[in-house]
This record gives sequence, C-alpha cells and structure tokens, in this order.
Amino acid sequence: KKKKFYIANNLNMKKEYTLLQEKLNGAIYTIFTAFKDNLEIDYNSMEKYIDFLYSKNAKIFYVMPYNSRYSQLREKEIFELNDFCIKKVKSLEGTTIIVSDSIHGPTKLKEEYCLKAKMAGADIFSSICREKYFSNEQILKHYSDMNKCEVPILVHVMPFLSGYDVQNMNWPEEIFNELCNFENIIAVKEDTKNVNYSISLLKKYESRFRFIFAGRKEYFLKLINNGFKSYLNGTSIIDPTIDSIFLKLSKTNILEADNFVKKIDDPFWEGIVAKYGWHRVNKACLEKIGMMKRTERSPMVSLNDNDYKDVEIWVDKTLEELKKWQ
Repeated sequence: KKKKFYIANNLNMKKEYTLLQEKLNGAIYTIFTAFKDNLEIDYNSMEKYIDFLYSKNAKIFYVMPYNSRYSQLREKEIFELNDFCIKKVKSLEGTTIIVSDSIHGPTKLKEEYCLKAKMAGADIFSSICREKYFSNEQILKHYSDMNKCEVPILVHVMPFLSGYDVQNMNWPEEIFNELCNFENIIAVKEDTKNVNYSISLLKKYESRFRFIFAGRKEYFLKLINNGFKSYLNGTSIIDPTIDSIFLKLSKTNILEADNFVKKIDDPFWEGIVAKYGWHRVNKACLEKIGMMKRTERSPMVSLNDNDYKDVEIWVDKTLEELKKWQ
C-alpha cells in the first residue's frame, strides 16, 4: 500500500522551535575560515569579518562544511572552530548561530560535534550526509540518530551520489515526508538550485520546515510566491547592504528587484564565478575588502595574482553600482 505524504504542519512543534524558525528569515551569513601564511587558522581575521557583517545588520550566521573549509581541517580543528564561532557570535546581541558537522565521517562522530555544539550554546546544528546513497532507510537512520541529540537540527540537503551508478540524484521526496516525524528537525538547507524541485518542496513542507536556499538571486526571485523566506548570502559577502536592498525590493517592487539583480548579482555569477568558481572567488573577494587572506590549504587552491585582478575589478564596480541604490 502506497504511503500517503505527511501533511506538514508545526502545530505540535515546541514553542521555542517555532520561534527559532521565525528567526531564520532573510539572508543567512556564511562564516568563512581564514588561514595565515603559515596555514594556521586565522581567528583574528574571522572575528573581524563577523564584526563587519554584524555592523551591517547581519544577525544569522552559519558555519558550514564547504564555505567554512571543513575539508581542509582536522577533526580537532572543526570542534575548535565551531566553539570559537559560537562564542563570538553569541557575544553579539540578537544573533543566531548555526554550526555543522564534517562533510564525511561516521554518524557517531557527527553526534559528538552536535553535542559539543549544544554545550557551547549553538542555536541550531546542521548535519550533512555525504555518504553514497543506497536507500532512504540509510539516510533516515542517520537523521534519526541525530534527532536523538535533542538539539534543533538543520538537514543539509545536497544531491546524493548514487552508490549504484555514481550519478548525482536529488533527494527522494519520501525522505522529507519521514523527516517530518523527527521532532528536533526544524530546517532544511536546500542546495539543488532546481526551481521546480524547490517549489515542490515548498508547497509540501514549507509549514513544517524552514527552508534555506543556496544559489543566485535570480533563482530566489522565482521562489518568492511559493513560500520562500530565507537564503544563504552570496554577493553580499562583500556588503550585507546588498541583501537589505534585495529583500526590500522583493517585497515592494518585484520589477525593480529584478533590475537590481541584473545590475548587482548576475555579473558576479556570470563573470568571475563562472570563470574561476565560487569557492576560489569568495575568499578572493574577502581579501579585496580587507577581511582575510585568500590563502587555502592544499589540495584546495586560491586564485593567482593575475586572476585576482578580475576579482578586484568586480568588487570595485559592484560597490560603486551599489551606491546608486542606497
């Protein structure tokens, strides 16, 4: 007998979880991991960047596996990084902090990251499952175990790598249906950048989970009328004012919002990101605005000096264009 989809609602959700979901509104800001020339973690630069974002009205911060360079860190360093970011962000009034587990590793290790973050005062813990996909039950077992940590959980959704034919595949919607029954799961970071798939998830589950979308603002505009509420910042890594303007226009003047996206956001994705890749570009942008070096640990690579000049040109042009909208 075919199982019916759960009719998602938050009527039975803990009151504090509902309030926490409501905070996940608008732009959510990545905390990037900085490295010194000797490749030690540069906590001073990270603190400076957090303070910069906060001074520009950023309130929700997310330490995440890829943007925050977990693949370049040892297990011990991930624990330390999470702890540092939790303490720093929670020292700032009115903030929310999300930290994560490692990209790969056994569920037991991920539980340890989660419980340590809980003790340190994290608001939400994000768990990613990047093991090869073999069955829905396999994935649900992981999140069932994470659910038992009794911490607000964010499910980090990225396309699976099939264990059968090594092809990328979207999450079967039946998984979301079952996740509805895990009372500590409150949010989903959706990273497929597939409009139809995203709209389908919003229609079925928006009242149960808070969805955080990753991608370009052109994509976000297509979700506005389908329950879209929050997203991971992109171009605004250089100035959160970009998000303030985008969010205001998306609620008051959608045509002008589209124009703003064409002037500010599209050149970023179609220019330097298309040419050099998001992960090399983001750290280069942060070097240009004086926040941290673009240094990476091998095998990750940073932009060379010649390619970096393209990033400098984009940043200067974008900040100049931004003045016209303020």
